[in-house]
Amino acid sequence: MSIKGMTDQETFSGLKARDNQAYEILYKFYFPSVRNFITKNSGTEDDAKDVFQETLIVLLEKVSSDGFNLTSSLKTYVFAISSNLWLKRLRATSRFSATKIDVYEQYLIDYEEAETEIHKEHQRKTSSIFSRMTHKCIILLKAIFYDGKNISEVTEEFGYTNKHSAQNQKYKCLEQARKGADTLN
Repeated sequence: MSIKGMTDQETFSGLKARDNQAYEILYKFYFPSVRNFITKNSGTEDDAKDVFQETLIVLLEKVSSDGFNLTSSLKTYVFAISSNLWLKRLRATSRFSATKIDVYEQYLIDYEEAETEIHKEHQRKTSSIFSRMTHKCIILLKAIFYDGKNISEVTEEFGYTNKHSAQNQKYKCLEQARKGADTLN
């Protein structure tokens, strides 16, 4: 799978497994927003690199713990760690007024709460769609879209006579999902 196509969950699992591809994703897609934030808030490129390194250490400690559950997007979580680390540095060096820090911290709290609500809404909609589908279709679509299995693997695993039958069943299951989604709107 290409780096661009990895989901948050795959990246998260990659971090747990210490997979280099997961680190590439963090640097390629997450570091620029951290660098932008830090350089716009009294920091330098080197400050951003240092904070991002610290962020990775914190993130790796968190993902390694058994009870850790990611409740926001991985990008939001990484950004929150980085921005909190940067704000601590600013406080320590007095480069940022307390008022600005308080306003920014409130913004972060509001942003994280909004992200959590969006995540819960997506989960509710997904559950609603699944409740309108057959169990067999849920398992088939999960195998194809979540587990990344190709049609040949699905044909063999689910016991279809040929690829055409598997593709036809995939189409029928997608139609069930579309009908379930249409009822939400």
